[in-house]
Amino acid sequence: MNGYRYFYTVASLLLLTALFTACQKSTPPPQEEPGVNAETEIIPEPNAGSEKPQLNVAISTDIAPYVMKNGTTGIEVEIATQALPGYQLNFIQMPYEKLQSAVAEDQADMALGVQKFKDVEGIFYSENFIDFVNAAITKKSANLKIEKVADLADHKVITWQDAYLELGPEFEKLFAPDSPQRKNYVEVADQSEQVKQFWDSKDAVIVIDRSIFNALSQSTGHELSEVDYASIFPEATYFKANFEEADVRDAFNAGLKKLCSSGEYDKLLKKYKIELPGTICDQK
Repeated sequence: MNGYRYFYTVASLLLLTALFTACQKSTPPPQEEPGVNAETEIIPEPNAGSEKPQLNVAISTDIAPYVMKNGTTGIEVEIATQALPGYQLNFIQMPYEKLQSAVAEDQADMALGVQKFKDVEGIFYSENFIDFVNAAITKKSANLKIEKVADLADHKVITWQDAYLELGPEFEKLFAPDSPQRKNYVEVADQSEQVKQFWDSKDAVIVIDRSIFNALSQSTGHELSEVDYASIFPEATYFKANFEEADVRDAFNAGLKKLCSSGEYDKLLKKYKIELPGTICDQK
């Protein structure tokens, strides 16, 4: 009887062992959840961290061919975009007179089309990035003789905001705010309106960049053969960009230098039909 019990006990243990082993083999190994790496719990998104830093850029209202289509194109837009390929530029349009103080008043990270009249603490200025060739333009039908700045004294002069500060000392003296000739002097924020006022006038003189005048006049159906151009101002008026951060200014200057050396700057001038006696690339 004891032998039988011993045999029954051993047989039961062997059967239990076999059943346990079979269960282990039939149970599938745990599966990893789709998309989860066993060694890395978090998989980074594609291109994570590659987004360009953004800059808010103050730029003028539309002035063909420099700024066009609500600030989405034009030579100034293209120069800035190509000079700063490492940044996402968000253009904010504003009247010319506000560009000068946009960065200082924290309205933008950089501003295009400004001049450096004086040093301002915390504001960093680029090298010249664009130049305008200004002229005194009259209708041939008005038969005006404009050969020097002084000849403007007795005529209605239509120009852009703060032009008296930017066209040389003789022009500034003639049309300064306390000058007697100021009564004949009109500054217009919107240069398309400036050109319109000229064409609506019988005998006004418009003082403006030639390329702006040509583009705006032709877009409204006027013939350039109807006007005379008097080159009585300094050869060119140069404009800069200014910045809140010095390193962005340095990147912009480096980008301008590359545009010049590669020939891309000249290609942009040709694309926008801007003819200049010289360019900012001649200075580099």
